[in-house]
Amino acid sequence: MALQFDNKISAGHLMTFAAMVFASIAAYADLRTRQSQLVAEVVAVKADAQSRESRIRAVEIAQASQSSDLRSIQIGISRIEAQLENLKPRP
Repeated sequence: MALQFDNKISAGHLMTFAAMVFASIAAYADLRTRQSQLVAEVVAVKADAQSRESRIRAVEIAQASQSSDLRSIQIGISRIEAQLENLKPRP
């Protein structure tokens, strides 16, 4: 069975070609639109991540400050306990 090609272009060929071109343009436009949406979402996620990072840093700094204050309080309590031990009468 040999393939035969005719050298005529029919209206069906032109309509098929036009439909393929139209579908390709529509698919490309849809792809570009979706890409723009994804870029906007990535930017929003990055901004949200940066905001969370800033809040985490602030919490870490506050926690470090509180830990330092707690150590100072514990040292002060130890000194007070030592002084109270010195004030107790010894039998």
